[in-house]
Amino acid sequence: MNDWPVQIITDFPIISLVLLIVSGFSIFAIWRLTSQCNRLKKDLYLLQNEFRAMNSGHLGMGREISRVTSELADVENRQEQTQQSGPTAKIYEQAGLLLSRGASIEEVVESCEITSAEAELLAIMRHSAPTSYQSKSQISA
Repeated sequence: MNDWPVQIITDFPIISLVLLIVSGFSIFAIWRLTSQCNRLKKDLYLLQNEFRAMNSGHLGMGREISRVTSELADVENRQEQTQQSGPTAKIYEQAGLLLSRGASIEEVVESCEITSAEAELLAIMRHSAPTSYQSKSQISA
């Protein structure tokens, strides 16, 4: 009738064994979760480093793209200015080239279709230009 204290004492080894098995599984599960957590921490660390490297690379590329874009805009502006002053500037360059090769004012006026006053001004500028400017003109000729 009142057998439960005796029953607990006789079932104690079985209960202890069950608790021991449950504790073992719990410890194994905790160990497994801990190792997974450590592996995930390592993966996270590697991913953070990769992200930092990619981010700094993208920043560098962004700066480079900005620099190239700015440089391209400058080149486009210079090209546009050259096209706007194109024919006139080329005529004067041709006249200067003829003068540096010893052509007369009349030959320059006829060849380049400029006025004699412009040809004379170019001749004066050619003769009074510093030596370095004349040598550059002769090199480009």
